[in-house]
Amino acid sequence: MVREEKKEEAERYLNKGKSFYSAALEEFAKERYDVSVFSASQAIILTNDALCIAFLGKRPSKDHREAIELHLQASAGKKNKKEDVKDALEKRGKYGYTEKTASKEEARKFLITTKRFLDWIEEKIGK
Repeated sequence: MVREEKKEEAERYLNKGKSFYSAALEEFAKERYDVSVFSASQAIILTNDALCIAFLGKRPSKDHREAIELHLQASAGKKNKKEDVKDALEKRGKYGYTEKTASKEEARKFLITTKRFLDWIEEKIGK
């Protein structure tokens, strides 16, 4: 179920997402690629929450469909990064809750995607 949030909370979610991105970089350096991907996916999820809060005053619950739907609403029919959100949600489950491990190359590529997503969110919400 969608949760109402004060729009001022968007920056807190953005900062938390940045912290998870920093953690993802540290884990990559330690060659813990599945942990890196998990942390990067959490960064995307949190910064997507920041976008939704900034534009809608709402954030998704644990329902992945809500995260994607609110992302589209917050993007207001303009350019969106729905596929990045979907991919992050899938990777979070795959590497956080199964025995699967990520390769160095997959983690490297996902870190690039994550950085671009964070930069895009910061530009969209003006932080």
